[in-house]
Amino acid sequence: MQRGPILLALASLVPVGAFAAPHVTKLPPQNALVQCSPGAPCTQPTVDGWVPPLEYADGKKFPLQDYANGGPNGDLFLYVGDNAAYTWDECNIGPQASGIPSIQTNPCHSQSLFIGLRIPRPKNANGNVLNPSGLINVWLDAKRGDTLQQVAGANSPREEDRRIQLRYSTGPQGLTTLSHAKGNGTGWSVLSDPNDAWATSAVVKTPSADLGHVHIELEIKLRPSQAAILDSEPLSAAVRKLGLAINHQPFSMAGATQTVGGGRFPNIPNQPPADTLPMSWETLEFKDPTPIPLSFTMWNVGQMPDVTFWVDDGGSGEIDTVAQQIFKKEVACISEIWMSHERGELIEKVNALRAAEALPPMQAITELNDDILQPATESTGLVLLSSQQILEGGVHHFPSDMCTGSDCLQDKGVLWARIATPAATVPVITHDDTGAPRVSTGTDYAEFVDVFCTHVNAGENSPGPDTDAREDQLFDIKAYVQQVRKGGPLNANSFPYVLGDDDVFPHGTWPSGMDRPAFLLGDLNTLGPKATQDDNLFTPYKNMVGPNFLDITGRSEFEKANTLFSEARDLARTSSGADPLATGTWLSSVCSDNVVNELGAKDRLDYVLVFPPAENTTDFPTFALLKEPTASVLPHFDPDSSILTGFPLEVRQQCLSDHAMVDVSVALTRVKDVVKYNPAREHRLEYSVKQVTDLETASGCCADWYTPRVLMSVNGTTLINSFMNVMEDQTIYPNWSVRTGPGSPFAFPDLAAGFMGTANMTSALWEWDVGPNDHYDSIPEGGSGTTVDQKDGHFTFFGSNATVRRVKGETTASDWLSNIEILGSFMNGYENGMTLETEGEDTDTGNNARVRHYIQVKELDAP
Repeated sequence: MQRGPILLALASLVPVGAFAAPHVTKLPPQNALVQCSPGAPCTQPTVDGWVPPLEYADGKKFPLQDYANGGPNGDLFLYVGDNAAYTWDECNIGPQASGIPSIQTNPCHSQSLFIGLRIPRPKNANGNVLNPSGLINVWLDAKRGDTLQQVAGANSPREEDRRIQLRYSTGPQGLTTLSHAKGNGTGWSVLSDPNDAWATSAVVKTPSADLGHVHIELEIKLRPSQAAILDSEPLSAAVRKLGLAINHQPFSMAGATQTVGGGRFPNIPNQPPADTLPMSWETLEFKDPTPIPLSFTMWNVGQMPDVTFWVDDGGSGEIDTVAQQIFKKEVACISEIWMSHERGELIEKVNALRAAEALPPMQAITELNDDILQPATESTGLVLLSSQQILEGGVHHFPSDMCTGSDCLQDKGVLWARIATPAATVPVITHDDTGAPRVSTGTDYAEFVDVFCTHVNAGENSPGPDTDAREDQLFDIKAYVQQVRKGGPLNANSFPYVLGDDDVFPHGTWPSGMDRPAFLLGDLNTLGPKATQDDNLFTPYKNMVGPNFLDITGRSEFEKANTLFSEARDLARTSSGADPLATGTWLSSVCSDNVVNELGAKDRLDYVLVFPPAENTTDFPTFALLKEPTASVLPHFDPDSSILTGFPLEVRQQCLSDHAMVDVSVALTRVKDVVKYNPAREHRLEYSVKQVTDLETASGCCADWYTPRVLMSVNGTTLINSFMNVMEDQTIYPNWSVRTGPGSPFAFPDLAAGFMGTANMTSALWEWDVGPNDHYDSIPEGGSGTTVDQKDGHFTFFGSNATVRRVKGETTASDWLSNIEILGSFMNGYENGMTLETEGEDTDTGNNARVRHYIQVKELDAP
């Protein structure tokens, strides 16, 4: 999906029906001088007619979608070599990852564009695959800068531009032919001189290891020597751009029950690349990939329970001074706030500080309760705050036998938040029925990371009961993390995952997060290395990150083949100041500002760790971690609190906490593009209420939620689901849902191929009370209204352009068509669905809620 402010500026300049600004793909070339060496060889595609994805691990993956026939999707891989030379022993030496052949071409080829396609084969009535044939067009715009700058004549094929056509047939009599043409100002001319061709090789096969697909590979040299292009070579330092378009047209076949295998690049549903319009082609930029920045903070603030008044806080900090230090953070895991009311107070104070600086409020995962008899220690003591939207969340407690000593008075565990990345809300332009550009308001659910916040058993690091309990908890963390990342469910034991007492979790399941890194922030009470210290000096640390417990040290198959992205796991392993072994994080129970000179002597207990994408897959992840994360580990001091210390006595500021604050900055990047809405395919439509928060009081607890209806109406057929079991909390994750397809009380069909109708969706939010139950307001237009149109969110999906809109209501048929805001169009992506938060503004009763609505239009498998 293409996101960015530039689209907003361009949209108003594009006439209806004209081609929009070209999409841009950043494709960083593999740099042999930097990335490849005999000891750490690189991997490059070999043009042999076998397309294992990980050969292209230094490139990018795209879907090939058949918009003409509705057939199954194929795959496109793009990869570019750099402008340096490879030596024979630094590239393609043996298999680097699963699926890559053990015998490869050596040495690697420099300065080439590699194109790999996996195209589904058609089948006959008996389900047997057939031997297809087809035509692939590859268009190359050499002086891309001229086209983008709208130089006169540049939006027609010019002398330096090329069209390469690959005709192929498969089977025993299969043939492959290549032809080249160059631009003539209006169209294409056959090359009069064979030397004018951009050197190209191509191989087409139906490998026995993948009989369901045709594999096609091309290599095109990007250093053409023709005079017409010398001043704009795509890989030259001054240019670094290329216009590229690809279109695969399968030929019809006798006996085939369905023609399948079409696909194109750029992958825009209503805008195929045009033969003579370079502006309709993709712009490849040979630059570093687009970063998605994120930052994480881990801080143990030592706020002891009131009932243990004889135990000092871990520093002079209080809730207000803690809030001052964290209110501008992006994602913060705060531990040791044992009192429920103090956790609520922290959220309030953080958001008051943010409001004073015109910042949006932070969302939070924590435990709040209104049971005055519940001991304050029966909680994790954790707060997980995010300035980005929290899409899902949960609380998991360690099993009660996993503790020692005073830790058994507490219910330590893990918080989870599925957090929208900044890319999830970057404006996307969607066109309404009139063709006018509108800014989408929905959040892209595919743009997320899973973040976990924990605090494990304290005590000794030498072998014994403390270490045993801690290791049991670490194993439990891994099991919980994996269960969350695979998409749940969390409501029952599923070995090795064990459901904890009083756990909070979303009902049902959710999209998998195994295709991207996940982050664990926590006081892990395990001594670990600092900076360049040898891991072997810290046996408990090695055990913690090793295969028996957190299991984060193994390299994924993608990492074995890729050379561009970070393989870091321990992100806060850093040093600061003159001491090369700084910094420790456990500062001592009596701490002053002279501790900054002693960080090298302090123990390291607080971490920001990475769970890599799934290790055992031979496919691309969706996101990778860019090199290299940065970190700081710093104490914080209370300017209003001082102690006398040292000899002679000095007045020193006290530490706010006996732990240093750990800050880490990272950047993700997308390495696999998303599937777009294909109207030629069948789809399943789902609407659900993902999250509900009571806005009546900022930290009060707890409302008793239920819903009498979650409604969907498609083509005159209506299905209403009710969820009458009360769910108690200030924030819940109910996953109240309704969808097309099997499992409904009656036949409620999926959206047929070619669906051009509308689908209507709404839900009602109620709170149980001893008196009359309360119908909560969840939309800003409601005010103090009492009708469903004034209290409930209403949404309509339009099959004609795949847009989802929040609409006026349901009182009249036209209300379902009366637009309030456009969430977005599935033709722009939203592969895992889109979400929208709405808030009520009932000024009379104060019964207002923030509700996260979720809508997914998912492509069904082709026959």
